[in-house]
Amino acid sequence: MTRRRLAAGMVVGVVGAGLGVVALANLGGSPPAALDVDDVVLGIGATETSRNLAWSANSSRGCVEYASSADDVRVVEAHDSGERDGDPWFHATLTDLEPSAEYRYRVGDCAAAWSAPMSFTTDDGGSFSFLLFGDPQVGADGTPPGPGWAMTLADAVGRFPHADFLLTTGDHVNATTNAGQTPQWELFTLPPALTGYPLAPTVGNHDEAYGTGVQFGERFALPNLSTVGETVAGNGNYWFRYNGALFMSLNTEDLDVAGHAAFLAETLGATDATWTVVSFHHGPFAAGVHVGDDDVVMLRETLTPVLSDLGIDLVLNGHDHSYARSFLMNGTAVVPGTGGPRLTPRDGEVLYLTANSSSGSKFFPLSGDHPWLAVALQDGMPSYTHVSVSRETLSLTTVRVPDGTVVDSVTLEREP
Repeated sequence: MTRRRLAAGMVVGVVGAGLGVVALANLGGSPPAALDVDDVVLGIGATETSRNLAWSANSSRGCVEYASSADDVRVVEAHDSGERDGDPWFHATLTDLEPSAEYRYRVGDCAAAWSAPMSFTTDDGGSFSFLLFGDPQVGADGTPPGPGWAMTLADAVGRFPHADFLLTTGDHVNATTNAGQTPQWELFTLPPALTGYPLAPTVGNHDEAYGTGVQFGERFALPNLSTVGETVAGNGNYWFRYNGALFMSLNTEDLDVAGHAAFLAETLGATDATWTVVSFHHGPFAAGVHVGDDDVVMLRETLTPVLSDLGIDLVLNGHDHSYARSFLMNGTAVVPGTGGPRLTPRDGEVLYLTANSSSGSKFFPLSGDHPWLAVALQDGMPSYTHVSVSRETLSLTTVRVPDGTVVDSVTLEREP
């Protein structure tokens, strides 16, 4: 793999420039030249006014053309690029997005060859929602892998079409070698929803692949990416804001808890937030077979007190392939009487939710009646969680695929 960096966010053309830019009306027509484009993933941006984009194409340069109207067509060049198995890949950032607008975009070679147009919609800047998916782990259900991930994603965006973004809790693929992951990543990125709903991914142990899994960093363009937590190029901690809420993603393949704590504290100190949400793969208060693993025990004993001290509201995890909702936790201590559907956390009290498999590719049995469990379920059915966020409440509703049955529902509310 080769990797090169370009000037970040460099705009290389606008309407009228000599770069083959066309008016928005022509974006729906045939591209002026053929371009072989794959693996397009729309990524979450640093704020609600930006989006990131990752793709691969048979071109030496990469650009994105995007517009919400015919008089505001912009072209931005990739700020990061490299080569995977002989195929170039690119990352770009789309900025200064207007609220409540539909944007059409396409990727190209910065000259004459462009992909077919794709689109996404921005929100109004107020209350919002996102969809949470536990370990898709494409490839865990045999070879060739089944269609579970694509079916779940289609069900989720069909049932909740106005969701603002998608968030995964890690283990997008199953193979633990970089070469073995390639066809699984291609299947993961295949669903068309990934070109229209921005994705905020979390690093899992299978993605990291014992230090060989470079494709996580290639296939996702992440905002505010840090080298803290990095075990493979491009898989470190990152963060973003969305309509006043702050989201921080940790790579817990790196067990440097002091480093993670410093990252969280610095990020929290740099921004004010209505809600604070942390995601990482290894669930400290889960219900499945991993709760006794050395790394999970270590995170439970050392990281959860940090999360309480920092005032985190919600923690989202995967890894255990079974559903679990904790009581409110203050460090490792259970807050009595907080297992109900409506909770008002006080300082230091954190809710942990561990997602079941979103694809049905792999399920683990429940491992016991652990003291931190308010709700635990393994019914052998894939599920996902719809999370609604306002200034006053944060509500999580977990839905079974494919019948839409509500598995669990809980709301966090601010003290009056």
